[in-house]
Amino acid sequence: MQPYVIITDADSELPLSIVKRYNVPFVPMPYNMDGNEYAYDLGENTDYAHFFSRIRAGSIPTTTTYPPQYYVDMWKPYLEQGMDVLFISFSSMLSAAYGFLSAAREELKEMYPARKIISVDTKSISAGMAALVYEALKMKENGADIETVAHWVEQNVQRANVWFTVDDLFHLKRGGRISPAAAAVGSLLNVKPIITMSRAGRLVPCEKVNGRRKSIRFLADAIVSRAEDPRHNALFILHGDCEQDAYALKGLVEEQGVVFSEYFIQFVGPVIGAHTGAQTLGVGFFGKEREIED
Repeated sequence: MQPYVIITDADSELPLSIVKRYNVPFVPMPYNMDGNEYAYDLGENTDYAHFFSRIRAGSIPTTTTYPPQYYVDMWKPYLEQGMDVLFISFSSMLSAAYGFLSAAREELKEMYPARKIISVDTKSISAGMAALVYEALKMKENGADIETVAHWVEQNVQRANVWFTVDDLFHLKRGGRISPAAAAVGSLLNVKPIITMSRAGRLVPCEKVNGRRKSIRFLADAIVSRAEDPRHNALFILHGDCEQDAYALKGLVEEQGVVFSEYFIQFVGPVIGAHTGAQTLGVGFFGKEREIED
């Protein structure tokens, strides 16, 4: 089989344990806070608690992306070694990054016509994207070639469920990830919005519930009602410095008899956290296909 490498970006929130197990190259997505620039390293040297404490204190982080040349420089060493490249990206609807990496891919195809350079738009982000990348890595480990893995990811994009709740929609609105009209759903007193991914890969507020406890229960019910074959799949739970809520969510799911093969419970990274704020609680898993057409 032709050797190849699977590369992703830090917006996948791929757990560091998986990164190390499979030696996964990734793009450390950039962000700025309090006048300082950082690149998210999936937790290798990230002080998550400090990041969210600064948000609670009023800091407003911002995010950016890299130009095409960044991806050219990152992928070229693998191509020069005779390896093909499969890049699994976060949603093209949430950033210009996919356009930039696509431009890099076309440039490199001309430079290395004998190599395969495939990029897949997961139409997802964070925990849902992590589920897709994790399965791709397992397939590669079990001997699947690059086309088989890329095709599988493309065919299962809509099965990657992403559901999360935030304290309010200020950060998502500020960053342009949702429209001002959509953000209005979170303006009511003690209303906690539930957000999911549309089929096109946009973030969509889909429900509003009264209070934090009900929002956690909603996420649990979404997992129970939508998960498929959980005993052979992983559940990813990410939190914005509210670990107790993450474990409470896990418990609510298991109380209803739904048990996953693996659980990954971790902080939301600062790039995603810049757009969701503290107290974010979200999940990613394989299940029923997305229904919102956007």
